[in-house]
Amino acid sequence: MKTLFYSFLMLLYFVPQVDAQDIKGSWKGDLKVMGQSLPLIVHFEEQNGEWTGKMDSPNQNAMGIPMKKVLANELMVSFEMSMGNASYEGVLTNDEIKGNFSQGGMKFPLDFTRANPEDIQKKEMPKRPQTPKEPFNYDIEEVSFENKSDNITLMGTLTKPKGGGKFPAVVLITGSGPHTRDHEILGHKPFWVIADYLTENGIVVLRYDERGIGESSGDFNSATTFDLKNDVVSAIKFLKNHPSVDLGKIGVIGHSEGGLISWMLGSEENDLSFLVSLAGPVVPIKELMTKQTEEITRVSGAPEAVVKASVNRNRDIYQAVIDSQSDEEWKGALGPIFEANLKEMNVPENMWPSQMTSLRNAYESQLTPWMVNFLKMNPEIYINDIDIPVFAAFGTKDLQVAAVQNGNRLTKMFEDKSNLLTLKVYNNLNHLFQTAQAGGVDEYGKIEETFNEKVLSDIVEFIKKQ
Repeated sequence: MKTLFYSFLMLLYFVPQVDAQDIKGSWKGDLKVMGQSLPLIVHFEEQNGEWTGKMDSPNQNAMGIPMKKVLANELMVSFEMSMGNASYEGVLTNDEIKGNFSQGGMKFPLDFTRANPEDIQKKEMPKRPQTPKEPFNYDIEEVSFENKSDNITLMGTLTKPKGGGKFPAVVLITGSGPHTRDHEILGHKPFWVIADYLTENGIVVLRYDERGIGESSGDFNSATTFDLKNDVVSAIKFLKNHPSVDLGKIGVIGHSEGGLISWMLGSEENDLSFLVSLAGPVVPIKELMTKQTEEITRVSGAPEAVVKASVNRNRDIYQAVIDSQSDEEWKGALGPIFEANLKEMNVPENMWPSQMTSLRNAYESQLTPWMVNFLKMNPEIYINDIDIPVFAAFGTKDLQVAAVQNGNRLTKMFEDKSNLLTLKVYNNLNHLFQTAQAGGVDEYGKIEETFNEKVLSDIVEFIKKQ
């Protein structure tokens, strides 16, 4: 699901109207999203007339993340990470940078102040013991393929078992947000871990940079779930023409939004033999995201009244978007929803104008064309038409795609074709299939496990049976 934390570290952009020398040193800020606060620290240095920088996210154990490019003059300061489409714009006044953080069309207030030495935590980079290391007992091919309808070239990596013959093959489908082929998140590379494990066990794996990300061409920001699905169709066609692939054993493995795309592909005539959905949404997206709001807000420690008000506001806004025929229509419906919500939370009426402005700015920036399209989707439409074997997995600590809500519904939908469904619910695994305590997004970077090996083993067993 669309969560800001997955890829906010990839690109930030500052525009303070000050002497560039004023940015030298370290700055701290708290990014508040979905009821959670994420501390960030940025560091700027000047070396031989050029600016360099690094960023820390202490709560996620992501420290010393290098900036690819830092530009500064008396009017502007900017820096970029290696990938992503996030940004920050702010103005510096009295040793404070005030502005807004944006990523994937969503915008949130984020202010920075000068950091004191005690604010700067010295930590070693977190361990990622599952990240594959050479030598590899399989062949690696850097490949490219075309989505001809959209005139896009997608770049990827194919791993295949050594030797001749034909092997089962899968395409890996990333979740929401911009991702490279490794689905890198806070030092974790889950898609590389999955590819390594599966290929070691005799399965060809294709993973690729999403359109407009990494080495792939195209525009990610304008893409909907349907566009991303068409990119996977092109990947499947590529596998069909690869000499090492068994044409009778081609499948897809999708995570989160990628799981939804797996349902969509499974309902189509594209010669898939099986599909794997990892934390893929099953219920209508409005229901899914309403539950997500409840779970994440509650685990953040918010009072129950705030949880209830947040759920009610988001539910009403989601429904307004679903019912609308245009952006103007849902934008016009926001005002009454905000007023009712402020009244429910007992906010004094003299504060309503400023609160209404803040709420409108926040929601209008989040409701991108992708999000509007996503909210209107109902995965059940696609799942009903699936007639190939399915492996579906959920984690009990997943706050974004609730295991009970989605697993129970999936079981009911397969009542008349239960022989096609293998459903696994894993205790204490979060949305990324890591062993977790609470399941919150702030734990992702702290956990050393990248992807639970029991899930990997079960996926291999399922594919080998097909």
